[in-house]
Amino acid sequence: MANLVSKRVSTDRQSTDRQNLVLAEAGIEDPVVFEEEAGTSTRSSARSSANC
Repeated sequence: MANLVSKRVSTDRQSTDRQNLVLAEAGIEDPVVFEEEAGTSTRSSARSSANC
């Protein structure tokens, strides 16, 4: 069975590196990426995740 994944970041200054790390830590080898979308915004949010 294939492991289908979608990776996305919010800004063009971010990468999918953390998502790749989590997949590796979960033991998911050779995931099939059906979508990998770069961010469309050039600014990052001033809000912290605690405020969301």
